[in-house]
Amino acid sequence: MNWMEESKVDIRQYNGESLCEMLADKIWDYHREEWLKCPEFIQNACFLIDFDTELNMEGILTILKNTAAEYLPHIIKAFRAIGDSQDAEILAEISRCKPSEPVEKIVELEQQLYLNRDFDIWELLYQYLDKEIEKLK
Repeated sequence: MNWMEESKVDIRQYNGESLCEMLADKIWDYHREEWLKCPEFIQNACFLIDFDTELNMEGILTILKNTAAEYLPHIIKAFRAIGDSQDAEILAEISRCKPSEPVEKIVELEQQLYLNRDFDIWELLYQYLDKEIEKLK
Protein backbone atom coordinates (compact mmCIF):
# COMPACT_ATOMS: atom_id res chain seq x y z
CA MET A 1 0.00 0.00 0.00
CA ASN A 2 1.29 3.45 -0.83
CA TRP A 3 1.40 5.97 1.91
CA MET A 4 3.49 9.03 2.69
CA GLU A 5 5.92 10.01 -0.08
CA GLU A 6 4.67 7.05 -2.13
CA SER A 7 6.66 4.63 0.02
CA LYS A 8 5.37 1.08 0.25
CA VAL A 9 4.29 -0.37 3.57
CA ASP A 10 2.64 -3.73 4.01
CA ILE A 11 -0.03 -2.68 6.49
CA ARG A 12 -1.18 -6.31 6.79
CA GLN A 13 1.88 -7.09 8.91
CA TYR A 14 0.52 -4.93 11.73
CA ASN A 15 -2.33 -5.06 14.16
CA GLY A 16 -4.05 -1.88 15.31
CA GLU A 17 -1.77 -1.26 18.25
CA SER A 18 1.50 -1.96 16.43
CA LEU A 19 0.35 0.21 13.52
CA CYS A 20 -0.25 3.09 15.94
CA GLU A 21 3.22 2.60 17.40
CA MET A 22 4.79 2.68 13.95
CA LEU A 23 2.80 5.75 12.95
CA ALA A 24 3.69 7.54 16.18
CA ASP A 25 7.34 7.15 15.24
CA LYS A 26 6.93 8.18 11.58
CA ILE A 27 4.26 10.88 11.30
CA TRP A 28 6.44 13.65 12.71
CA ASP A 29 8.68 13.33 9.64
CA TYR A 30 5.83 14.56 7.44
CA HIS A 31 3.62 17.62 7.24
CA ARG A 32 -0.05 17.08 7.99
CA GLU A 33 -1.01 17.66 4.37
CA GLU A 34 1.06 14.56 3.50
CA TRP A 35 -1.15 12.50 5.83
CA LEU A 36 -4.10 13.38 3.61
CA LYS A 37 -2.53 11.36 0.78
CA CYS A 38 -2.79 8.19 2.87
CA PRO A 39 -5.78 5.86 3.04
CA GLU A 40 -8.51 7.28 5.26
CA PHE A 41 -7.92 4.89 8.17
CA ILE A 42 -4.23 5.89 8.27
CA GLN A 43 -5.23 9.57 8.18
CA ASN A 44 -7.61 9.01 11.07
CA ALA A 45 -4.91 7.34 13.15
CA CYS A 46 -2.38 10.08 12.35
CA PHE A 47 -4.74 12.88 13.29
CA LEU A 48 -5.74 11.21 16.56
CA ILE A 49 -2.13 10.49 17.53
CA ASP A 50 -1.20 14.09 16.71
CA PHE A 51 -4.19 15.55 18.53
CA ASP A 52 -3.58 13.47 21.65
CA THR A 53 0.09 14.48 21.71
CA GLU A 54 -0.71 18.17 21.28
CA LEU A 55 -3.55 18.08 23.80
CA ASN A 56 -1.34 16.42 26.40
CA MET A 57 1.58 18.75 25.83
CA GLU A 58 -0.05 22.07 25.05
CA GLY A 59 -3.78 22.02 25.73
CA ILE A 60 -6.69 22.99 23.52
CA LEU A 61 -6.02 26.75 23.56
CA THR A 62 -2.59 26.26 21.99
CA ILE A 63 -4.01 23.82 19.45
CA LEU A 64 -6.55 26.43 18.40
CA LYS A 65 -3.79 29.00 17.89
CA ASN A 66 -1.42 26.85 15.87
CA THR A 67 -1.66 25.07 12.55
CA ALA A 68 -3.42 22.05 14.07
CA ALA A 69 -6.59 24.15 14.27
CA GLU A 70 -7.10 24.03 10.51
CA TYR A 71 -7.18 20.24 10.77
CA LEU A 72 -9.95 20.09 13.40
CA PRO A 73 -12.48 18.80 10.83
CA HIS A 74 -10.17 15.84 10.16
CA ILE A 75 -9.74 15.20 13.88
CA ILE A 76 -13.50 15.33 14.42
CA LYS A 77 -13.98 12.91 11.52
CA ALA A 78 -11.37 10.58 13.04
CA PHE A 79 -13.17 10.53 16.40
CA ARG A 80 -16.40 9.66 14.61
CA ALA A 81 -14.67 6.93 12.57
CA ILE A 82 -13.50 5.13 15.71
CA GLY A 83 -16.95 5.41 17.27
CA ASP A 84 -16.27 8.22 19.74
CA SER A 85 -19.10 10.60 18.95
CA GLN A 86 -18.91 12.32 22.34
CA ASP A 87 -15.41 13.69 21.76
CA ALA A 88 -16.29 14.47 18.15
CA GLU A 89 -19.21 16.60 19.32
CA ILE A 90 -17.15 18.36 22.00
CA LEU A 91 -14.49 19.25 19.42
CA ALA A 92 -17.15 20.37 16.96
CA GLU A 93 -18.53 22.70 19.61
CA ILE A 94 -15.03 24.00 20.38
CA SER A 95 -14.43 24.62 16.66
CA ARG A 96 -17.62 26.70 16.48
CA CYS A 97 -16.45 29.01 19.28
CA LYS A 98 -15.74 32.49 18.05
CA PRO A 99 -12.59 34.37 19.06
CA SER A 100 -14.79 36.81 20.97
CA GLU A 101 -16.13 34.08 23.25
CA PRO A 102 -14.62 33.78 26.71
CA VAL A 103 -11.64 31.46 27.01
CA GLU A 104 -13.39 29.88 29.98
CA LYS A 105 -16.00 28.33 27.66
CA ILE A 106 -13.32 26.58 25.62
CA VAL A 107 -11.49 25.44 28.75
CA GLU A 108 -14.79 24.11 30.15
CA LEU A 109 -15.36 22.14 26.95
CA GLU A 110 -11.77 20.86 27.04
CA GLN A 111 -12.48 19.46 30.51
CA GLN A 112 -15.13 17.25 28.93
CA LEU A 113 -12.69 15.63 26.49
CA TYR A 114 -11.53 12.03 26.96
CA LEU A 115 -8.34 12.96 28.82
CA ASN A 116 -10.28 14.53 31.63
CA ARG A 117 -12.90 11.83 31.98
CA ASP A 118 -10.52 8.85 31.85
CA PHE A 119 -11.96 7.53 28.61
CA ASP A 120 -9.64 5.25 26.62
CA ILE A 121 -9.71 6.30 22.97
CA TRP A 122 -6.78 4.01 22.23
CA GLU A 123 -8.72 0.79 22.53
CA LEU A 124 -11.32 2.20 20.14
CA LEU A 125 -8.59 3.24 17.72
CA TYR A 126 -6.87 -0.16 17.89
CA GLN A 127 -10.13 -1.98 17.23
CA TYR A 128 -10.95 0.34 14.33
CA LEU A 129 -7.52 -0.23 12.79
CA ASP A 130 -7.75 -4.00 13.35
CA LYS A 131 -10.97 -4.02 11.30
CA GLU A 132 -9.45 -1.89 8.54
CA ILE A 133 -6.33 -4.07 8.37
CA GLU A 134 -8.49 -7.19 8.21
CA LYS A 135 -10.24 -5.76 5.14
CA LEU A 136 -6.87 -5.70 3.36
CA LYS A 137 -6.22 -9.41 3.88
